Amino acid sequence: MSDLTFTKIEQSIKDRKRLHLTFLKNVKTYAPFLELEEKAFVDGALNRKTKELMALSISIVTKCEPCMEWHLDQAMQHGATDQEIYETIDVAIEMGGGQAGAYARFVLKAMEYFKGKREE
Repeated sequence: MSDLTFTKIEQSIKDRKRLHLTFLKNVKTYAPFLELEEKAFVDGALNRKTKELMALSISIVTKCEPCMEWHLDQAMQHGATDQEIYETIDVAIEMGGGQAGAYARFVLKAMEYFKGKREE
């Protein structure tokens, strides 16, 4: 894995944490969005892991790397296996074609990153 990819992931995480309070204070739609997110991802008929995998697939199709990084990490924290992540990528590629396949490479790199962080 290239250091550049790790740097990109780490910067995304730092930016999210650093700008969180600024967003809460200044962006009117941010707090309601966080409430919506909380409600959407609570266990129900679908558990949190399944919902995070769904969001990961959508993130790949919409080409949102920070979203991919976030939802992959959340899915892994909620017990997603490598095989479940690969099948999520399959669904994204079916829905998004070649572009989704290209963006899914970022997910595989991020998966290596998060596995490495959990081993530390």
